[in-house]
Amino acid sequence: MKITDVKPVKLKFFPKRPPRDGLAGIPSRDVFLVEVYTDEGITGIGESFALGSLESLEAIVEETLKPLVLNEDPLLIEKLWNKMYKQTFRYGRRGIVLAAISAIDIALWDIMGKVAQKPVYKLLGAAHNKLKAYASGGYYMDGKGLEELADEVRQYKDMGFSAVKIKVGGASLEEDIERVETARKALGPNIKLAIDANNAWDFNTALKMARVCEKLDIFFFEEPISSDDIHDSIRLADATDVPIAGYETELTRFGIKEFITRNAVDIVQADAIWTGGISEARKVGILAGTWGKPIIPHFSASAVSLAANLHFGASLANVEYFEYTLDENPLRDELSLIKIQVKDGYIYLPDKPGIGVELNQDIVKKYSV
Repeated sequence: MKITDVKPVKLKFFPKRPPRDGLAGIPSRDVFLVEVYTDEGITGIGESFALGSLESLEAIVEETLKPLVLNEDPLLIEKLWNKMYKQTFRYGRRGIVLAAISAIDIALWDIMGKVAQKPVYKLLGAAHNKLKAYASGGYYMDGKGLEELADEVRQYKDMGFSAVKIKVGGASLEEDIERVETARKALGPNIKLAIDANNAWDFNTALKMARVCEKLDIFFFEEPISSDDIHDSIRLADATDVPIAGYETELTRFGIKEFITRNAVDIVQADAIWTGGISEARKVGILAGTWGKPIIPHFSASAVSLAANLHFGASLANVEYFEYTLDENPLRDELSLIKIQVKDGYIYLPDKPGIGVELNQDIVKKYSV
């Protein structure tokens, strides 16, 4: 079998009320897909992280990565990952080059599963066939106050989720403390509450919030400070009893290694469309497990990303929770004709060959760039 073509697919959805996280606004949900074609008629689908970079990703795939994989055997996934990573080393390693590699890697695993007629998570040696999910939301929005936030988290509780995460870092510390206290009260004592600052704070601000979190029994405190500053993350993790989670913005096993081995995080996070595909996300998870740490797969993009992260997550015994982002997003809910079941706070793995995605071409056409 040989790879005959790699075709980008660019999609964009504009929400009616654009959300903001702790670091920046999200004016649109940008989705960059690749379809990898073979001479035996089997096609794989993958996704890249793509916030504001659709055209750049297309250029990287067309100019740099596609020539590296054409006419290669798509089942030699590790060989092709290393070829793409090493050939782009001087200008890649992280960022959108790695995101583009991620999409191709996911598509190759999709092909592998279709050839074997097995879902990818079983090919990887499944540890789970369902994953406990936490509802990820609580974004800032224009006109959204404390009452609306309380209503939102109660809705997640009513949907059966046993844990909920909200955003912090995008307002004053005083306002964010009030947001966390409001969500904690709305959820009651039996539902876990986590917070995510999206790298927005310095050490002193993060420590002040951590002290509040200790009193409120917060599940975990995600990405409190910049992932560029491992020293402050070590200081923070050492200074608080609240588990520090991160850093999905620190990519590949090479990038996250020091955070794990130096105990800068208590809970490791990774996203297959950011960190190098299913191949690399799984290696991050294995590294975390080697140091006795759980890993939570990150998800906030399309149905392809959801499937890819579920497969890598279900292959690891140290996955305790899965992030299920619940903002307005038809590219999550409608892009695939094969629906992933979410029930009573659990996400069930699709049992179709590959990653279990079949693109809805009407939705592709509707949101195509």
